Amino acid sequence: MALGTLILTPEQMRKMEQLYFAGSGVASIEVIEQAASALASLLVERFGEFRTIFFACGPGGNGGDGLAAARLLKPRGADVAFVLAEEPKSPDAIENLLRAREAGVRELSADSRERPDVWVDALFGTGLSRAPAGSAAVLIRRMNEDRLRHGSKIVAVDIPSGLSGLSGRGFPSAHDDTEHPGICVHADVTLALRYAKTGHYLNDGLDVCGEVRTANIDIRATQAWREFLDATGRNYLFDAPQDFMPQYPRNTHKGERGHVLVVAGSVGMAGAAALCAGAALRSGAGLVTVACPASIVPILQVLEPCAMCVPLPERDGALAAEAADRLWELRDGKQIVAGPGLSRRCAPQVLEALLAPKGGRPASLVLDADALNILAEHRELLAMASLSCVLTPHPGEARRLLGRELTDPVSDARALAALGDELGCKVVLKGASRVVCEGAPVNGCARPVFISTTGGPGMAKGGSGDVFAGLLAGLRCCEWGNIAAACEVHGLAGALAEEKYGDTAMTSRDLLEMLPEAFRRLAARREEQP
Repeated sequence: MALGTLILTPEQMRKMEQLYFAGSGVASIEVIEQAASALASLLVERFGEFRTIFFACGPGGNGGDGLAAARLLKPRGADVAFVLAEEPKSPDAIENLLRAREAGVRELSADSRERPDVWVDALFGTGLSRAPAGSAAVLIRRMNEDRLRHGSKIVAVDIPSGLSGLSGRGFPSAHDDTEHPGICVHADVTLALRYAKTGHYLNDGLDVCGEVRTANIDIRATQAWREFLDATGRNYLFDAPQDFMPQYPRNTHKGERGHVLVVAGSVGMAGAAALCAGAALRSGAGLVTVACPASIVPILQVLEPCAMCVPLPERDGALAAEAADRLWELRDGKQIVAGPGLSRRCAPQVLEALLAPKGGRPASLVLDADALNILAEHRELLAMASLSCVLTPHPGEARRLLGRELTDPVSDARALAALGDELGCKVVLKGASRVVCEGAPVNGCARPVFISTTGGPGMAKGGSGDVFAGLLAGLRCCEWGNIAAACEVHGLAGALAEEKYGDTAMTSRDLLEMLPEAFRRLAARREEQP
């Protein structure tokens, strides 16, 4: 079963190129010609042949791609011209500048005010590590202004200039670190060379890359590169959630569909427990029991009447240490989700009762929200987390768990997955994209990562994570493919809620409303497969 589409970090792509060129004897300028041909074909396919197309070219290989594509387009009727941010420095870019000039491609000065139908951003590739400056920054602002005010389209080569190919974050301006996402091209289409990169699908990349297309240029994988990829970790764009949707026989009953124990809620945050329980019920669980402070049981039985409630001892409106013995009894045979609305006042003994192995086996456990904050404060509990645990932190919770600032979502997810006992944990690092990481290395290789990009800005509301935690538990996620599928279902429900209510007005309760339609659509997609 295909788990997803392979995507690379910039480092992995650079290594692939280095090993291929060193071992094949193929000249890099030949591969640039392939990239240029793919770029020219995309421009003609998308915009037609008789267009005015300007190429903004940088000093390296990315600029060489742009210059070569301009030369290839000139005989096809397009009005092509190029603008140099600075003189080429790499041998391939220098050669392609000579070829473009010999072919009669028009060269524009950086201060020319002509406006094209299409700009091609060929300034920088995925190796950029700082904010663009000087003429390059001027050209980026000019391309964005022509797009915004005059309707010019922008096609980025490999990645929009100014965007990190690793993290998907824009580099802040040296003069204004509040600029978001920094000085960065906002493309309509990005043509990734050979493989898409992680930065296309993370953070600001979701907003500035536009449609991501891939040019299948002939850079072949070597055995040495495959070994490097295994050592650094494979990354996938998850794109087949329908393959992991639950299916039930007609002859079944509630006891066969799993029992979810929701350990959640506190005075003032009963709604989080209700959202979590509701999502578990709508995600396939046959039975859901909410274990919560006794004082909020009446609220929960009104908010979610299909769930059972167990009142537990409380102190200051949160679960008290005395609740641990009852939870030790309740946990048997259940998928557990703990954390939504729990509050940091919850006694750490509550989590200890859930994390400790029983009968030699750890509990199957989803840990979210305040359960994660309590683990960060009580590191001895974090050491009890095992491969049967799924951690679902947002960036703030991830910082507290790791005890450091975050770097990039892929590396951070791998670091989070390494927490816990010798097997580690499963992790979903939440954000505009969700990054899923398995806790244990696979066949001696680095932990693989999945990226899920479904959803939209309307999901940035309180309670969205509570719905996701319940959804995970309801799907009884013992396999990481199911976890990635839960990310897709959650995102699809968010997209459907945005269609109905708009991203301003929708709330997390609307995610619950849309879960049935999200499941229905994915089931239909599965039936349509050959």
